Amino acid sequence: QIFQNIQFQKDLMANIRCRPWPMGQKLRALRRRAKEIVLKFEREWGGGAGSNVFCNRTVRNKLWRKFARLACNFVVIFIPWEMRIKKIESHFGSGVASYFIFLRWLFGINIVLTIMTGAFIVIPELIAGQPFGSTASKAIPKEHVASAQDLDTVWSLGGYLQYSVLFYGYYGRERRIGRAGYRLPLAYFLVGMAVFAYSFIILLKKMAKNSRMSLASASNENYTFCWRVFCAWDYLIGNPEAAESKTAAIVNSIREAILEEQEKKKSKNLVVTICLRIIANILVLLSLAGSIYLIYFVVDRSQKLEQSKKELTLWEKNEVSVVVSLVTMLAPSAFDLIASLEMYHPRTTLRFQLARVLVLYLGNLYSLIIALLDKVNSMSIVEELQAMGLTQKIGIKESSHGHREANRTTLHTQSPPDQCWETYVGQEMLKLSIIDMLFTVASILLIDFFRGLFVRYLSDYWCWDLESTFPEYGEFKIAENVLHLVYNQGMIWMGAFFSPCLPAFNVLKLIGLMYLRSWAVLTCNVPHQQVFRASRSNNFYLSMLLFMLFLCMLPTVFAIVRYKPSLNCGPFSGQEKIYDIVSETIRNDFPAWFGTVVGYISSPVVILPAVLLLFMLIYYLQSIARSLKLSNHQLRMQIQ
Repeated sequence: QIFQNIQFQKDLMANIRCRPWPMGQKLRALRRRAKEIVLKFEREWGGGAGSNVFCNRTVRNKLWRKFARLACNFVVIFIPWEMRIKKIESHFGSGVASYFIFLRWLFGINIVLTIMTGAFIVIPELIAGQPFGSTASKAIPKEHVASAQDLDTVWSLGGYLQYSVLFYGYYGRERRIGRAGYRLPLAYFLVGMAVFAYSFIILLKKMAKNSRMSLASASNENYTFCWRVFCAWDYLIGNPEAAESKTAAIVNSIREAILEEQEKKKSKNLVVTICLRIIANILVLLSLAGSIYLIYFVVDRSQKLEQSKKELTLWEKNEVSVVVSLVTMLAPSAFDLIASLEMYHPRTTLRFQLARVLVLYLGNLYSLIIALLDKVNSMSIVEELQAMGLTQKIGIKESSHGHREANRTTLHTQSPPDQCWETYVGQEMLKLSIIDMLFTVASILLIDFFRGLFVRYLSDYWCWDLESTFPEYGEFKIAENVLHLVYNQGMIWMGAFFSPCLPAFNVLKLIGLMYLRSWAVLTCNVPHQQVFRASRSNNFYLSMLLFMLFLCMLPTVFAIVRYKPSLNCGPFSGQEKIYDIVSETIRNDFPAWFGTVVGYISSPVVILPAVLLLFMLIYYLQSIARSLKLSNHQLRMQIQ
């Protein structure tokens, strides 16, 4: 229309110029108006009749917007699994898609943790550290060389795997390695603490970002059906597959909105509902107590077998990990059946299910950790008794200080090289993660794939309709699968200090889990009968992950503070506590005034006022947040 308007005005002016008749007042005004219009549009388009169309400002803006959209579509190709997640969201709703978005976010965190441990711990040890077989902590004992490659030994992460960079015991105790004098023990401790610090920071930043996004998207809650019916279609879709996915997404969003409205208007019998919920909670508590007792019983039995038998079978070596994985796989299904008694809103049911499964996983992990710490305590006592026995055998003469030093050196060289409790904890965590992965694959194949094949091909020959009644096609269990990710990440955080390669293994595990779960969802599962909208912020998932991070950090910090490092292996061997490496570095490698300043800062005179100031600041910020939330609610009511 702009082009036609300009051309019309130009023709009019040319016609006026060519006419021989005299111009009146009206004709002069018309010519002046036409000239103004032509000049206005020529200025906007950037030139006259002979100018290049690409020099026009409007054309340039239009081309730039088109290029920006193409660039955004091109960048999507480099976002991991973006199109796969969009396809799942279009057919199964935002609730199922939130699981895969959460998995991708955890994948990014583990990539960063892998880079941290690999760049500052594993690679320096491989490049500048002593080679395999050079010391007692890096060589397989002669009595174990013959069985180092047996399947039983490899499955138990012994043999060559035990004496490798996978575990704590392989790393040397030299304060400086290589020509550059890299401080590996100090780096090991600082990176171990940085893993927890980075995880806390990235979690809190993500939760704050989600909170801001939830406030920004709150306006979408008004006129829900109008937005979905009249404004949901994307008119830039250009191929049939994308149009089909968008149609499915719109249908799912309308179903979610309808269910939201129905849940608001649903009436319930309060007496019956309260009784059913009390019964359901009693059953949940009994299930939790039974699972914790079962794990404690198996761990206690395993320790008694280790004390009474010299050689354990393959099952006896792995029964603890197998039982823990079985309980974590079967108990959430029982909770799912119990939750059907409570008649909550689907999103409320999901949150209760998440909380119960989280308590189950924490109970299982802490039962295992208590047993491991008991084992670590016994190993430490045995190591001290062996050291005392060797000291008594060698004999310490009080008359010669140099003789005492020689005896202490003999003590370090003659102690058994395989008594390293840190490596034992790392082995158990890695073994638990591997068995958990195998059980996950088996559960997907059995519960989803083979069940789907059975329903698909035997429904026509069965006595009842298998597709609409038992066993029917499986639905994607959001609560169970999200908590499985939280539980898996908790194992990584708990064992990363004792097994630096554990985050790298978890990266591979999450990649396999993404492809396997997405294949199972698109191939074997059907959409939920009650499709509900996921929480806008997803902070509930992140708050559970933050809680798991805090609880998984406690056993590691307790072991670092409570137990003495192993005498024969690891970067902290020979020290009284693991954290002594920091004070030793400050004392030997920094000026005296720096040590004095650090001593003053770490004194109670500074720490207690700082903690009080921190509490006051937190209370002040919480007060501001409450007032802003109230004003936000009032403004929203005014808008409505």
